[in-house]
Amino acid sequence: MKSLLAKATRQHTRNHNSRLILRVIYEDETISRADIARKTGLTRTTVSAVVSELIEQGLIEETGAGQSTGGRLPILLRVAHEAHGVLALSFEDTQIVGALVDMRGSIQRRIGVSLYGYRPEELIGYLSRLIEELRTDSTMHILGIGLSMPGIVDPVRGVVRRAVNFGLVDAPLRQVLQERYHLPVYLDNEAHLAALAEYMFGSGSNSGNLVVISVGVGIGAGVVLNGALFPGDGFGAGEIGHVVVANNGARCNCGNVGCLETVASVPAIVRAVQKQYSDPASHLRALAPSAAAIDLDVIRQALEAGDPGVIEIVEKAGYYLGIAVANIVGLLNIERIVLTGALATLGPPLLEAVRASLARHALAPLVAMTRVECIPARGDAVLLGIAAMVLDQELGLLHPSGASP
Repeated sequence: MKSLLAKATRQHTRNHNSRLILRVIYEDETISRADIARKTGLTRTTVSAVVSELIEQGLIEETGAGQSTGGRLPILLRVAHEAHGVLALSFEDTQIVGALVDMRGSIQRRIGVSLYGYRPEELIGYLSRLIEELRTDSTMHILGIGLSMPGIVDPVRGVVRRAVNFGLVDAPLRQVLQERYHLPVYLDNEAHLAALAEYMFGSGSNSGNLVVISVGVGIGAGVVLNGALFPGDGFGAGEIGHVVVANNGARCNCGNVGCLETVASVPAIVRAVQKQYSDPASHLRALAPSAAAIDLDVIRQALEAGDPGVIEIVEKAGYYLGIAVANIVGLLNIERIVLTGALATLGPPLLEAVRASLARHALAPLVAMTRVECIPARGDAVLLGIAAMVLDQELGLLHPSGASP
């Protein structure tokens, strides 16, 4: 028993050292073995042994000699990021987007498949088509497959517990894709990954805490606490779109009445504005040929034209979003909250309404220290979040370089 424990301990230490050294090389871009030893506190013998293994695995490579501070010229190392990549698959409103992303977050290839006529039983066919096309003619070594899903996702078991808008219940996507492609597969909630992308590649948060609320066809939030995603005990943290905020409101797809998505999602706002089309005082007739032609771009133009009916609808949506933000502030006291997604393009009218509602529904000292921002969705945000998830799971690249995995 003692020998087994000792062997397990040695293996754990070896894995930790390997991840630690790889993170240091990744963070510094180019670095010598001696500098790695100084930064990590590991012996030069340990560093040399681990570096040799990482070179053999093709994860790092020597790039030539660096500047000498006396004695022999040091040999510099870097991550061979172009040689390894992640297959990232993201569910969007009307399509699934697939991308081949290298270790530095550079998208090498991107394709999409329309969800027009989508049926849940055909999901694996959609995903397989994307995966196979992305891999065609690529010489890149694939580290794993990552998926972004709306709804409640169990990232530990790799199961989509419930994605209302896509008709998925307890869908074992990890098992199915791993059996088909023999690659590691990871998945998480779309909003969680958007938060991870903002935290890693955006302006971040000095406190290590961040909430990102994504508003599109659905509404969800991703929560980063102390530099790590917080999934919740049942993996449903941030599932705010199906919290009831409007008594006697409309029935939601989830079965409840008055959910946040029924009053503040993009479809809800578009439907409300379409009802204003017949108002003679509305600017909408000059912007769209019919009520059916109204979309978010028309709504934005109507806001800029000062259409009172549209302004009222957007402010009402902001009011309900502000209630959700107030609950987050009261519970977590996080200083930075970001609104993103398609609705964020409405800008100041929406943001001001959210802030006013927050001030009305939360404790004043907490409101005073909370910064609510509106950032239109970065086109690659979720894809980058997916890549970050896989790179962290497979290589441990997202932990601070001095931390244990």
